[in-house]
Amino acid sequence: MAKVLILFCMFVFLVGCTRSSTLETILYNHEYILEVNRVTLERYIRHPVTEELIDTRQVIIYEIKYLSDGYEVMGYVAAPADFMEVAYPILIINRGGNNLPGTRTRGLSLIDIGYFAYRGYIVLGSQYRGFVIRAAGMDQIGGDDINDVLNLINISESFHFAKQGGVFMYGGSRGGMMTYIAVRMDDRIKAAASWAGVSNMANLLDERTPGMRHIFGNHIGGTPEEVPEEYERRSAVYWADEITVPLLIGHGGEEDRQVITEHSINLAKALERYGNPHRLIIYPDANHGPPFEFINEVDEWFRKHSRLDTQYGS
Repeated sequence: MAKVLILFCMFVFLVGCTRSSTLETILYNHEYILEVNRVTLERYIRHPVTEELIDTRQVIIYEIKYLSDGYEVMGYVAAPADFMEVAYPILIINRGGNNLPGTRTRGLSLIDIGYFAYRGYIVLGSQYRGFVIRAAGMDQIGGDDINDVLNLINISESFHFAKQGGVFMYGGSRGGMMTYIAVRMDDRIKAAASWAGVSNMANLLDERTPGMRHIFGNHIGGTPEEVPEEYERRSAVYWADEITVPLLIGHGGEEDRQVITEHSINLAKALERYGNPHRLIIYPDANHGPPFEFINEVDEWFRKHSRLDTQYGS
């Protein structure tokens, strides 16, 4: 009996190693990947929004360094621990903030990455170029750095263990803007969601402090008056007709002083004009961070639009 128990424990250990090493091997074998490091978290983490207690033994997280337009970019990949037994859908998460000098951007949240993996997704997210590796490209706040997001889709296509045929995408604030641009450019995204997403970059600068105009202007290439085409390129209200994937839009109320609610309201109105599929949810008491209820809505939105048996295969 003791020998059987020992053999069983060895089997469980080897299976666990195989799972993690399989993902690590696939990552290392991808032409874009330069470095892979396993991330170790505390055994239990309480999500700050949902307040749900996450058993981190049920997820596997890697920090990666990958190539995008020749630049070295930092990012993360996370998966449920049983990803080799269950074919999970792929989710790209686009963080908010920017990589501009002097700002306080903390980067992509490991808790968010791990939490969505905990809920049943293979999750990828980018820190965007210029984060940590300062010499590796410049953050253009929705310019060529959108390729840092799209290249994650390319990487995910090598995950034979995941449900292929399309990905989901979710972003908040600047990440919402990145999501809008991505769905315009790439039809591999099957459904998307945004929280407090920027839909009009020129208006955002009018709504923020005068110093933001100078900082953003340096990285976008000028002011809205000097390069209006660059601001329109980043503003979904101008090309809402090209956002044809099902889009869930969430926003807070007057307490959100970073991106005002009109960004989401105006985008929803534009989508309505073209009859493009979307849903707008306003949380009057919420600030710039998404409430627990919206995180659940995002999960339900993706499950509603997945059609896993027919669209992604088994």
